[in-house]
Amino acid sequence: MTILIIFGGVCASFIYALTSADSSSFLFRRSQCDSCMRPLKWYELFPVLSFIFLKGRCLTCKRKIPVSNFFVEVLMILLFICPIFIELGLKDLTLYYLIIVFLVPLSIFDFETFTIPNHINLLFLLTGLYLTELQYIEIAGDLAVILILHLFYFLFYGSVGYGDIKLFTIMTLITPLNFFLYIVMFTYLIGGLFVLIINLYRNDRVDKVPLVPFITNGALIVFYLYDDIHLIYTGGFL
Repeated sequence: MTILIIFGGVCASFIYALTSADSSSFLFRRSQCDSCMRPLKWYELFPVLSFIFLKGRCLTCKRKIPVSNFFVEVLMILLFICPIFIELGLKDLTLYYLIIVFLVPLSIFDFETFTIPNHINLLFLLTGLYLTELQYIEIAGDLAVILILHLFYFLFYGSVGYGDIKLFTIMTLITPLNFFLYIVMFTYLIGGLFVLIINLYRNDRVDKVPLVPFITNGALIVFYLYDDIHLIYTGGFL
């Protein structure tokens, strides 16, 4: 469990830092303070612990460290150790860790900026294809889904961002086809319910929400309840 805690925190910190890095140097940039740009020392890079010991402030400029850094590390650690206590419905730990490593930091970043960096999408695609060894690619089915996603984007322009379409396309290629379709279903069920509830309690209508947090929640639901969902919606035939 200790290894999972450490690895989960490190992955969260690393990927979240990459989301805000410049696309031309995102793999080579040293970790630095977002305010004073000072390169961070090794003892400032411990996930969760460094934030607590530094009291959420940079040692040099004393500016507050974004609490999202702390939140994404804690959340990632919890999700890394969850399979120890709760059995996954889709028993592919590699795919589970791959998806949460990218989607959790992207969820926080999308929530803050309404953007999905292209270099993170590219890194997600290459890493996903490598780790899954192309085992989930179903050429005809994947191409059909990708075509439908793009038709949806162009026919209902503005209802979803193209960054979300690219993320969906990547997930089509690195996950089983029925698994991906379940994710899409729960993404829009949860997202639609959220928008409906928010609009009931606000005077001004909410027309735009970040989609990646709902994709992440949909993926987690399907991972843990895959067998039940598969049986209920398809009778286990697909």
